[in-house]
Amino acid sequence: MKVALACPTIGQTRRGYERFFCDLHRILAPDIDTRLFKGAGEGTARETVVPHLRRTGVMSRLLRQRLAYRRYQLEHASFAAMLAPALMRGGFDVVHVIDPPLAHHLHRLRRITGLRYRLLYTHGGPAVVDPGAGVDHVHCLTESARTQMQGLGVPPRKMSVVPVGMDFQAFKPAGERAALRVQWDVPLSQPLVLCVGAVNRQHKRIDHLIREMAAAGGDALLWLDGSLHPDGDPELLALGQQLLGPRFRYTEVDSGRIGELYGAADLLVSAALDESFGMAVVEAMSTGLPVLVHDNPHFRALLGDAVHRVDMAVPGALAAALQRLLSSSPVAPPAQDARAAVARFGWPVLRNAYIDLYRHVAGPRNQTSELN
Repeated sequence: MKVALACPTIGQTRRGYERFFCDLHRILAPDIDTRLFKGAGEGTARETVVPHLRRTGVMSRLLRQRLAYRRYQLEHASFAAMLAPALMRGGFDVVHVIDPPLAHHLHRLRRITGLRYRLLYTHGGPAVVDPGAGVDHVHCLTESARTQMQGLGVPPRKMSVVPVGMDFQAFKPAGERAALRVQWDVPLSQPLVLCVGAVNRQHKRIDHLIREMAAAGGDALLWLDGSLHPDGDPELLALGQQLLGPRFRYTEVDSGRIGELYGAADLLVSAALDESFGMAVVEAMSTGLPVLVHDNPHFRALLGDAVHRVDMAVPGALAAALQRLLSSSPVAPPAQDARAAVARFGWPVLRNAYIDLYRHVAGPRNQTSELN
């Protein structure tokens, strides 16, 4: 069985789902013959860079924040067009995508060319694929995502639930907390609140986090690590400097060093009101770092009492929670053991589930078990 993993933003930006696709490509061999099609970086024997119109390239420099949705659509249309020759030569059984527009374009490509690959879509972000986009199977990361897709008209037989797999060894802090603080120039006594995610207002609500940190007062440092590309808002960095001054820091560190930030921090905060999964939250929990998230059904079902929760929609609630949690050092752990709560998301647990998913989507000849 041959599987094509197609994601235009791999090599252009460092976000959780780009890393997820790269992990799939690396971990499923030798059971699955995968080829990764990405938007930038170095090509290898099993990875192909697809030239296309990048929304993080010339379009971004010329238009900045203007026509963001148009640029998003153009990027995926051009990627699909340039990917077509490789798909026509490759003899792939499954093409796996995580971007809704790419699913739509690859369905049209299949219809025009007569190719017989099966199209697998992972529902992994705030955008949702149109059920009429022609995907053969929807991969949901949680039961709530499956319920959402079913409400949009996707029949249960065309959906499977498999959580995101993670390599927890990659996030183990490379050193003791005191040494990491020295390395990153953070005083040992200063509380450090970490946020890892895209720098935006709509989904990650970075503006709300900055304002609540300012309202909480004290001397805690807010460290924001994430990407401004493809559609981040650089004005949020100015807001952080304006409201927090030296208590604000922004970085975009290499994925291989994120564990150092988890090891140096006192608390990880996500101000998002909705998540399809929450990879940074799970990563941080795997290291034992206390985590504070929105109190919603998604996080209650996914993580139970292994996180601190507060109603992030209520103005001032996050500031009060920060004051309470940072009043003690170290920050009090949640009621449930965080490492045990997320152990089920490790690749050793989930690897076979993804192999079964691909075999199920590819058809009866490759199917070994019935998925949920």
